[in-house]
Parts: sequence; structure tokens; C-alpha cells
Amino acid sequence: MKTELNPQQTQAVEKTEGHVLVLAGAGSGKTRVLTERIAYLVREKKISPDRILAFTFTNKAAGEMRGRVARAVGDRGAPSWIGTFHATGLRILRREAKHIGFRNNFAIYDEVDVTSLIKDIMKKKGWKLDEYPPASIRTRISRWKTGLVLPGEAFENAADRLEELYATVYGEYAKQLKKCNAFDFDDLIVRVVELFSAHPKVLDRYARQFKYVLVDEFQDTNTIQMVMIDMLASTHRNLFVVGDDDQAIYGWRGATIENILQFDRVYADTLTVKLEENYRSTSTILDASNAVIANNAGRKGKSLWSKKDRGEAVRIYHASDDRGEAMAVREAIIRLIRGGYSRSEIAILYRTHAQSRALETAMMRGGLPYQIIGGVRFYERKEIKDLLAYLKLISNPDDDVAFRRVLNVPKRGIGGVTLAKIEEAAAGESLHPFIRKPGALDRLGAAQRTRALEFSKMMASFELMAADQTAHELLSTVIERTGYRDYLKEDPVTAQTRLENVEELLNETLRFSSSSENPVLSVFLEEIALLSDIDALKGEEKVSMMTLHNSKGLEFRAVMITGLEEGLLPHYSAFDDDTELEEERRLFYVGMTRAMEELYLYCAASRMQFGSWTGNRPSRFLDEVPKEHTEVTGTAVPRRTFSDVAASIPSFDSFTESSDIHREDSRYRVGVTVFHPKFGEGKIKIIEGSGAELKVSVQFPGYGTKKFLASYAPFTFRR
Repeated sequence: MKTELNPQQTQAVEKTEGHVLVLAGAGSGKTRVLTERIAYLVREKKISPDRILAFTFTNKAAGEMRGRVARAVGDRGAPSWIGTFHATGLRILRREAKHIGFRNNFAIYDEVDVTSLIKDIMKKKGWKLDEYPPASIRTRISRWKTGLVLPGEAFENAADRLEELYATVYGEYAKQLKKCNAFDFDDLIVRVVELFSAHPKVLDRYARQFKYVLVDEFQDTNTIQMVMIDMLASTHRNLFVVGDDDQAIYGWRGATIENILQFDRVYADTLTVKLEENYRSTSTILDASNAVIANNAGRKGKSLWSKKDRGEAVRIYHASDDRGEAMAVREAIIRLIRGGYSRSEIAILYRTHAQSRALETAMMRGGLPYQIIGGVRFYERKEIKDLLAYLKLISNPDDDVAFRRVLNVPKRGIGGVTLAKIEEAAAGESLHPFIRKPGALDRLGAAQRTRALEFSKMMASFELMAADQTAHELLSTVIERTGYRDYLKEDPVTAQTRLENVEELLNETLRFSSSSENPVLSVFLEEIALLSDIDALKGEEKVSMMTLHNSKGLEFRAVMITGLEEGLLPHYSAFDDDTELEEERRLFYVGMTRAMEELYLYCAASRMQFGSWTGNRPSRFLDEVPKEHTEVTGTAVPRRTFSDVAASIPSFDSFTESSDIHREDSRYRVGVTVFHPKFGEGKIKIIEGSGAELKVSVQFPGYGTKKFLASYAPFTFRR
């Protein structure tokens, strides 16, 4: 070997034959092992690059791996078969599609194409889109496909009328894809498995070609991907997989942790190699992380260690509310920068994108440039820009940019053709004032003219309200009158996140209206504009902000994890499911192990959610961090921990007025209708327990029955 590897890494690289499972802990050099193994096969074992197949989970990772191998063995020695499962499947199908009745020039439908096709099928059958959300049907079809369930089987095995309906759409959907010579994203893997199953000679050709198969991030594979892997490695049976069961955080996306946990049972000759030496973090951070993840039962078991110094204690900060949390984060960052850290060496992590709002505001006010990874800035998100455009047009009717943005959002039958006619007739005048003139809309058809006048009248009423309403009252009215929430719910896949963001904007206007000396719309818009000016900074190093899911694979000298409260992390949906709870703990572990030198953990005693303040208990995960590794501070340090108050609320003495949330809540009755930001309207079917342990089962059309711990259920009650 030309590079120095530790004994375990060397063993993983040089054991080339048979089945090898590498359990690679965070920061243990797994990428180096993968690239060195490929280089070893080419350089030392003289294996042709075309006989090596490597799966990655992102195109970026594939590109980086190819580059590293090329630097080690030269461009000609780098395998061309390094890529994602979908990219590899596409490459095979381009060659072999004729065997399953498709032409090689097939189209690939993205989610927009797929949704459009499903909507078209439903409209032709006379089914209402609001009763049967296309995105829900798309999700169900995807599950059937990845489970290798054919449309006929899906219909025969349907548990109820709803599943029969979904299965009927699935059958027609498959026919339409075939007619259009098209594959959806799932097909790029599913159709390969179908091809190999139906045509053993085709499978044999590929299985013989690939003498060595390597898989990165193996803990994130799903069932259909495992079938594809097994098929391609079936001839030579040299299968090398590397992953970390403690970093399996994509179960909600279909990943199957059992693939890595059961690997050595499925393949009896497996050599298991544990990479436990961590090259990233201090010993204190590793000891704290090890202690947390040890609470999971579903794991192989390993313990990371490091030759680095003990380092600083893990700092836990208890804030009174989310604004205090954000300010504490900002002050800690300022101290780090003064101590020699660069902004790019610092990351702020959170459970959901909606949590970034308070943090972004604090960063702006502190003059700290930042960047959102895996998402867009709060005030640049589509739903936020839509609502702010309404407010801007109310404040300034001459704002043509705002007018164009909201004229047909939500859709009201005033499309691009109508807008073009208005612009032509206005001849340079401001568009909104123009359409209010008598006769201005004569060029439009009767229906379009009526719709445009209704829009104008609605905006005029908003302008009158702005004279005596606060920014919060006005925004609330705009959301209700325009039906913006219903508009967002049309896409259930994104609805929850977008609705949470809308609530965060409402929360911000409520805070502004409660604290400002002049809480009117124009002042609020000025404040937003001033806060956004910091975005003009270009080319400077910035603090990174991202969700915990998006942080996987990254590392920073200092990491700050926010929102460590029951209901956020762990998420309330995991309270009654041990499997989901363990995934939440793994998510926390991933965040902890991103830190190289400094780790900060934050929680808030209260947080504004869905327009009202809620009292929060500190996350149970904070209890699992050994006290000897921590330094606890803050403005709302609890006298009791989660474990002390597991059966009562709250944990913060300063918020005792919220201690009986839902304890004797008469609103929870069988038959009551509630609204959930993700699942929409549903009816309470079952009530169990009482007080802090009150649980409710709610039936949602299109989603089935879901169970919630009432204390943390984000319900709005319908009257």
C-alpha cells in the first residue's frame, strides 16, 4: 500500500474475495477505505476497471470517488461503473429496455410529470383530486413498485375501497407509462430487477462482468436496491459493503436498516471489520456520542475512540424561548470567531427547516453571514415570498413584481395569456391601478374580466384593513381570504413543511405586532427589508445552517444543535414507536459526531408553534449525555430532567402555567374534527389514557388512522 492505513482499514482494503461488511463509525475514514480498495484491485490485483461496480448515494459522492481513484491509479485505471443506483439502472436500461417492451429512447418522468399523469387519469375517471390527493396515490404506487407488487396483485390484495381505488389508478398509470415509452424514477431500479428476473441471460452477462461489487452508505439501502445488489453480485459473490448502522436515518424514505444488521446472517461467509478509530472528534465528544447511541437496541455495537485530546466539555444551554435560543447561538458563534474560528468552520443544525427562521433573524441582527444547506433562505422560500408579495402589493399597489406574482396564486383562472393582455392594455402603466379603471378590462373575455375584478376588489378590501389592523391581523386575513393553506395542501408531499413555514411567518408578525411601537404593515415590511440587506455580502465565509438529515457526511470544528425538546427531537410522531424513536436517536448521534472540537446543545422552555406558545420538556436525549462530559447553563435551567418528569408537564418551573396542557382538555372527544398540518382534516376515533399520557387516534381521508400523544399533537380544532 502506498498510503498509511490503520490495521482495520488495511484488512478492509486487502480482503478482496467473498462478502465483507465494514462497520465504519463516523469520521473513521470509510471513503478512504473505499477508494483505496478500488485502487488496490486495479493496481495490485490487476483487475480491469470495467469489472468493478461501485454504488454511491449521491452523484457528488460518485464524482469525488472517481476523482480520488483516478489520482491513485491514473485516469485509465478509474472504473466507469461508479454511480448511484438510479444512474446505474438507467445505464443498463438504455442498453436492454427492448427486452421488457420499451424502446431505448424512453423518457424519464420527474415528479411533476408523474403527478400530472395521475391527475389526468383521475379526472378522466371522475374522481375528485381533493378527496384523493395525487401525491398520496403516487406514494402508494411507489411502495407497491419497490415491493415488486404488480397492479393486479395490488387490487386483489386491497384492504379497503380506498386501496382498490389507488390500485385502479396504479394499473392505468402503468399502462400510460408503457404507451408513452416512459419510466418514472422508481422504474430505474424496479425495471432492472424485472429485466434480470425475466431474462436470466441478460443478468448472467452483467453478473459475469462485475467481479467486484462495492456499496457505500449501505445502511441507507432499501429492499429493492438490496435485490439489485444481490443479483449483480450473484456470480462471483465478491460483495463489499460499508456503512454505519448508527447513522441509519432514512427509514422514513424507505431505507431498511435490517439490510446492514442482517448482512452477516444472509451471507454466512461474511468477514466483519469494525472501523472504530475516529480521526475527526475530540474524546469528550466521542464519549458523549457513544453514551447516547448505546441506548439503541437495534445496532451491531461499536465504540468510537480517538487519539485526540479530551477537548472542551459538551455545552448544554437551556433557553426560555426560541428567540433566546437563537440569541444564545449567535453569542456563542461570536465568541468562537473572536477565539480564532472562521465562519465556515461553524454549523447550526436543526430538526426541521421551519426552525431556521428565528436563527436567521438572530444571525442577521448580529451581522453574521450564513448559508442554508439543502434548503432556501426563509424569506426566499416560495410560500413566504408569495405571502410577502400580497403584503407588498397592499402596501404599494404600484408594485408590478408583486402583482405578477400573486395575480394567479392561488390559481384563480387568470393565466399567462390574460396577464399578457392586461400588460398590453396598460401600455406602461402600473398594472394594479390600471385594472381598476373603468373599461380597462374590456379586451378580456367575460370570465377572465370577472375574475380579475374579483381579485382587485379583494385587494382593495385588504388595503382598507391595513389602515387599522396590525401586520399579524392583516396577514392572517390574507391567508384565510385567499385560501392559501388549501392551496399548499394540494401537494401533500411538501404541504407539511410549507404550512410550518407559513405558521413561522405568522409567528414573526405576531411577535412584531406585540413588541413594536408602531405595528403596522409598512413598518413590518421595512424591518424585513433591512434584515435582508445582509444577503448582499458575497464571497465571504459563512456559517452553515442545515437540517440534521442534511448534515450527514459533513464535519465542522464547532457544531450547534438546536431544538432539543420533546416533540421536536425526538419528533412527536416517534413517541409511540420504538423503531422510529431509535431513528430519532441516530439522527441526534449524526449531529453530535459532525463536531470536531466544540459541541453545543440547545433547548427552549417554550416555543411558538401554530400561532400559540407551547411549553416544552428538554429532550430525553439530553439526559443520555453523561453529566461528566457536559457544562450546563442558560436562562431556564430545569430543576428536574426529562426522566424526573416523564409522566408530567412541564419540566421548566418558569412555565408552570402550561403544565396541564391537554391534561383535562375537553376538546378531545370521539367524533371531533381536527386539522393536522400534514394530513389535513380528520376525525378522532379513539381516546386512550389521561393527563400527560392522553393519546388520540385520528382517521384522515387518504392517510388512514394515525396515533398521537395529545400533549404534542399540532392540531387545530374545527368548530
